[in-house]
Amino acid sequence: MSRSLRTRVLTVAVVGILGAVLAVETATTAYGEPHAVIHGRSEVTARVTGEKPDNNCQIAGSGISGPWGAVGPDGTVTLTLGAVHSNAEKLRVICEDPKRGDVSLHTVRSDRVTFDGLLSPIRQIMQHRFFVAG
Repeated sequence: MSRSLRTRVLTVAVVGILGAVLAVETATTAYGEPHAVIHGRSEVTARVTGEKPDNNCQIAGSGISGPWGAVGPDGTVTLTLGAVHSNAEKLRVICEDPKRGDVSLHTVRSDRVTFDGLLSPIRQIMQHRFFVAG
């Protein structure tokens, strides 16, 4: 087997493995667990997707809990928590089936998106009066 043929075979094998891993990850994300995105610092909101319809979800943390929100028929719910002071980083989204109660309580996998209302330095420059038309 020549060197270029080995390189081609190895390249095809690596690309195939990466493609399979990507396909499995996409399928797991699309049809797997519910997912939440938590936004904010002073007023925290969360958007839950992929949860079972008619389940109840809330934002919770150590000594902090928000109101329960019912998941709609499309599997989504938006939750809002009032002002949070020190424990904002340790918040999570929990959901439960109201028919089964606490036995069905589970934590939803979540990502935090922090935005404090300030523009990034690049956007501040682009918003400067020298760059804005008019």
